[in-house]
Amino acid sequence: MSYELAISAILTEDGVEESTTMKSPCIRYKGAFLAMMFDKEDALIVKVSPERVDKLIACGKGIEFNFTKKRFREWVLIPLEFQDEYQGYIKEALDYAKANQAK
Repeated sequence: MSYELAISAILTEDGVEESTTMKSPCIRYKGAFLAMMFDKEDALIVKVSPERVDKLIACGKGIEFNFTKKRFREWVLIPLEFQDEYQGYIKEALDYAKANQAK
């Protein structure tokens, strides 16, 4: 599923909105970053727990995001080859954001 189709379903959730980050379109939940396409790498970026980032990298579905030469421990790149799973990853990011807002 393309990024555009994946976010269309998520955008119906209360608190989810389109925004920008790093001068690129993204989606947020109550101001917290969820996901965006990172054209430079042709991949989806999602914000999930550091443990989930490590698991996605270990199983070969994720790539470390270190845009500024500093590792973003809660951000992971998901290559286009896994775009059929983008909606699920974006939903995980939303669940993670909701859990963090509840704290």
